[in-house]
Parts: sequence; C-alpha cells; structure tokens
Amino acid sequence: MPDTSTARDKIHKYFDERDISLVTVATYFDIPKQDLNDYLGGENKSKKAHDTLTSIIEYYKIR
Repeated sequence: MPDTSTARDKIHKYFDERDISLVTVATYFDIPKQDLNDYLGGENKSKKAHDTLTSIIEYYKIR
C-alpha cells in the first residue's frame, strides 16, 4: 500500500477546519470509531483502511 500520511493529514485538517467529529464520520461510513481512529492515526494499514480513507477523500472532495 502507498504511504497515506499526506492523505491522513489532509483529512484531519479538513475535519478540524469544519468542526466535523470523528463520531459523525464513523457513523456515516458505518465503521467503529476506534477503527477510524486507527486508520487516521496510521496504526491500521490494511486494504480496508486504505479504501476507507479513499472513500472519505472522495466523499468530502478533499484536495
């Protein structure tokens, strides 16, 4: 899998700037909040983590 640190940083920044909670995102994407934390923290580097991060970037049009 490619390095996701830049994408994770952009997602964090986007959520912080817009006051979007991780609980809201986890609920919307139907994943446990702890899993989302692991994906965004880089602890989980599985294909599912990669796919979820990609889905979040696409959904919110994060650039």
